[in-house]
Amino acid sequence: MRSNLSLAGLTTTAIAFAGLACFSGHAQGTVRKPKVVVISLDAFGAETLHDPYLPAPTLHWLMKTGSYATAMRPINPTVTWPNHTAMISGVNASQHHVVVNGLIVNQRTGKPGVDANAPKSKLVAVSTVYDAAHDSGLTSAEVDWVAITNAESIDWRFSERPNPDGPIEQDLIEQGLVSRDELAHFGKPSQAWRDRLYTRAAVDIIQKHHPDLLLLHLLALDGIEHKTGFGNDSGRNTIAFLDDRVKEVVDAVREAGDMDRTTFLIVSDHGQQSVHKQVHVGVFLRQAGLEDANSPNTTFGLHDGGFALLYQKNATAASTAALKKLLEDKPGVRAALTPEEAAKDGWPTPAQTDQAPDLLLYAADDYAFAPGDTGEFVTETKEIGTHGYPNTNPLMQSIFIASGAGVQAKGQIQAFPNVDVAPTIAQLLHIHFYEVDGKALSAILK
Repeated sequence: MRSNLSLAGLTTTAIAFAGLACFSGHAQGTVRKPKVVVISLDAFGAETLHDPYLPAPTLHWLMKTGSYATAMRPINPTVTWPNHTAMISGVNASQHHVVVNGLIVNQRTGKPGVDANAPKSKLVAVSTVYDAAHDSGLTSAEVDWVAITNAESIDWRFSERPNPDGPIEQDLIEQGLVSRDELAHFGKPSQAWRDRLYTRAAVDIIQKHHPDLLLLHLLALDGIEHKTGFGNDSGRNTIAFLDDRVKEVVDAVREAGDMDRTTFLIVSDHGQQSVHKQVHVGVFLRQAGLEDANSPNTTFGLHDGGFALLYQKNATAASTAALKKLLEDKPGVRAALTPEEAAKDGWPTPAQTDQAPDLLLYAADDYAFAPGDTGEFVTETKEIGTHGYPNTNPLMQSIFIASGAGVQAKGQIQAFPNVDVAPTIAQLLHIHFYEVDGKALSAILK
C-alpha cells in the first residue's frame, strides 16, 4: 500500500469524519446507540484490493482510517448465497445448509432446479445476527441481500427483485429516481444500473429510517468478471464505479447525522478466477446411461462454475463410490468427494439436509462446470470468470475493511475466516449472539 492513501478529493471527507467523531451524544446527556453498515462488493478478490493503483479512493481512505485484512477466507462453496449467509450467521454451510444461490428442488426426482424466491425461514437453518438485532429491539434493513426473502426480523427492505408497492420503492418513485414500470422490469437494464438504484435505496433508508444494522449487496463486479474474466480493466473500471457507490453511502450517513456512531464494514463473498475450458457433466451422465429413469440409481447434476453437485435416486454408499470412481480421473475434474470427504471441508451431508449432494465435484484450474448434455465432455470457451473452487484457492479469498465508530486504525491485519463477521457485528451493536463458530475481531475494536 502506498503512503499517500489520503488521496485528493477525500480531504473534506476525512475532516468531516474526524470532526463528527469528536462529537458525542454523552455531551448532551444522551446515549446514541451504535450503528453498523455492511456493504458487500460481490466477487471482490483480496488480491485486487492490494493493487496500489486501484481506482478506489474511498476504500483506500476507509483502510487508512481503520483496519483491513490481508484476506478474508470464504466458506465452501465459494459462491454468493452460502457466503453471505456465513457472514451474518457465523457458521458454515454444514450448519446453515445454503449450498447454492437459492433452494435446490427436485434434485433426486427429476431435473434439479434452484428456487431463488424461497423464504429465509425455509432456506436458512440457523439464526442470524439481524435476527438477534431485531430481538434486541434494534431496527434492521437490507438492500439486495440474499437468502433473506420474507425475513420477519427485517424492518426495511429493497429486495433483489423489488416490490413496486413497497415503502422504499414508493419513496424512490416519488423522488423521480425510478418508475413503476422500471421496477416491474428490474432485470432488463444493466447490473450497474441496478447497483446505482440499490445504493439510492440504501441512502433513502439511512436518511429516513436510521437503521441500527443495514446490509447492502452490490453485484456489478461479479457480473462483469463472469463475462470478461478476472484481473482486467473491465473489472478495475467497475471497482471505480463501486467505490463511488460506497462514498455515496458514507455521505448519506454523514448527512443523516449518524457518522459519529456508525461502523462501516466493507466485505466480499468470494474472489474470481479466469477459465478457458468448460466441463459438461451432463454429457457424461447421458453417455453413461445414468440419467435413464429406469436406472436403479438415476443421477442428476447441478453445476455452479468451480463445482458441481450430483444427486442419485436411492443413493447408497456403494453407488456413490462407483460414481466417484467413474468421474475422479476425468479431464477437468480436480476432485470427486463423497459426503464424508466433503464434510471435512465444511459441506453438509445428505443426512443433515436434502440440499447436500451425494457426490461433490471440484473443477481443475482453468476449467469450469457448465450446462449441456450433448457434444464433447470438455469444450473451449472465450476467457470468462467464475468461482466455486475450494476456499484454499488464493484467488477465492475475499476482502474485509472496517472503519468508523468503534474501530481502531490498526491498518493491515492477518487473514481470518468470514464467519467472524457476524459476531463482530454483534459486538459492535452490543447485542448477544452466541453459539456460533466465528469469533469477534476484538483486536481491532475500541
